[in-house]
Amino acid sequence: RLQFQREIPVQFVKYYLKPMQLEIAYSSVGMLYQTFNGAASAPVKEKDGFYTTSMTNVPALHEEPRMPPEDQVRIWMLLYYSKDKAQPPDVYWPKLGKDLYEKVKSGMKVNDDIKKTAAAAIGDATTPEQKLQRLYEFCHTKIKNINSVTSGMTEAEREKAKKNESAADTLKRGMGNGDDINQLFAALATAAGFEARPALLSDRSDVFFDKSFTHYYFLRGADVAVKVGSDWRFFDPGSPYLPFGLIRWQEEAIPALICDSKEAGFVQTPLASPDKSVQKRDGKFKLSEDGTLEGDVRIEYTGHFAIDRKRQNEDDSPSQREETLRDTIKQRISTAELSDIKVENVTDPDKPFVYAFHVRVPGYAQRTGKRLFLQPAFFEKGIAAMFPSSTRKHQVYFHYLWKEEDSVTIALPKGFALDNADMPGPLKAGDVAEYKVLAGVTKDGQELQYKRTFSFGGLIFPVSNYAALKGLFDRIQESDNHTISLKQAVAAQ
Repeated sequence: RLQFQREIPVQFVKYYLKPMQLEIAYSSVGMLYQTFNGAASAPVKEKDGFYTTSMTNVPALHEEPRMPPEDQVRIWMLLYYSKDKAQPPDVYWPKLGKDLYEKVKSGMKVNDDIKKTAAAAIGDATTPEQKLQRLYEFCHTKIKNINSVTSGMTEAEREKAKKNESAADTLKRGMGNGDDINQLFAALATAAGFEARPALLSDRSDVFFDKSFTHYYFLRGADVAVKVGSDWRFFDPGSPYLPFGLIRWQEEAIPALICDSKEAGFVQTPLASPDKSVQKRDGKFKLSEDGTLEGDVRIEYTGHFAIDRKRQNEDDSPSQREETLRDTIKQRISTAELSDIKVENVTDPDKPFVYAFHVRVPGYAQRTGKRLFLQPAFFEKGIAAMFPSSTRKHQVYFHYLWKEEDSVTIALPKGFALDNADMPGPLKAGDVAEYKVLAGVTKDGQELQYKRTFSFGGLIFPVSNYAALKGLFDRIQESDNHTISLKQAVAAQ
């Protein structure tokens, strides 16, 4: 990848290229190029076998919050080698899918051991969903993934591990890499009577796939497609932290190439609903007369939230994980003091990723005379506006759909009562977003209870929608920053 656009304006950039001379299977392999998001000059032949390509007056690439991947918007050129002659997409992709299936189908071959294993794993399951879930869980939990920290293997042990040539090898050895585990799942599903095929996918955290670029360079991901009824379902048990029914967010809502000897072609992968990725946050606090807030917090992450945090924390020591949490909280609440930190289920493939801790925040509520001014939305305090700029150049891009569920209970200081008890109203943006707040004081007046839910169901928004999107998140931030007033009814003795 040759970058033409950078973080500073470029007056002139020029690359000198010398193609390699390759001969593969008696055919010449030529160097090709494709420019993305702009137009560089066509390569010009120079001395000594070099070619040059250049651009002038390239504007700077300015980063924006929630923008698409950089290589989706910046100007760059891909150099690659291919012995294939240029073919239209509707010819190239089906042929590629058929050729790749012929190469891998022997590795998915079903033998007696695989048949017995599939039957034992399925047990008394009767529906297709139940059967596939049990086969998935077998591959996910009973076969050691040698490329994951969950295997407990050292680097030296990984290097010594024998290469599996087939699903039968993976089953016999009880270990393999992610591709081996996916291959075994495909063989087990086939043994159970399902139609299973390899599926190649791009990674939309890198660039958005374009079928018109007829080279498999961007199809680097591999899942298993299983036909259930008339629909293809996608599975990836070779990824350590993916629960059944979910694929990586980088592979959601994109075309997947189903490899088959007869009918190879693209099928759109599903997009997981917001309730599949939830951050559930619970805080039970006590507020002092001087404005200090103290209590216990538990935060649970599921779905893509959990997968991201497990990958971020898997290689860290317990002390490093604690420090990561401290830094995260202190970035928005600088006076927060954390203790009794627990980080749970970091490498568990199925359970939620959990933070649990005790926190003390001096000066959380502001004391003015006989009043305390309090922000009930503890988990939103100190969070900056998502879209601070009034203008936008690039699309707005969210990685996945999500949901937030907050529950905050605050025991009020003795002698204080609500002075200003108004609460923000709900917000709704069609089927894309919904925000609700429910709050009140217990009958005895001693406790404030605050519940907040927010669900967001959109991935990509054009610049023309930016003003409306910014307005929505600005209103949500305003509601999250809402402050209530507590008044001291009787002076303390």
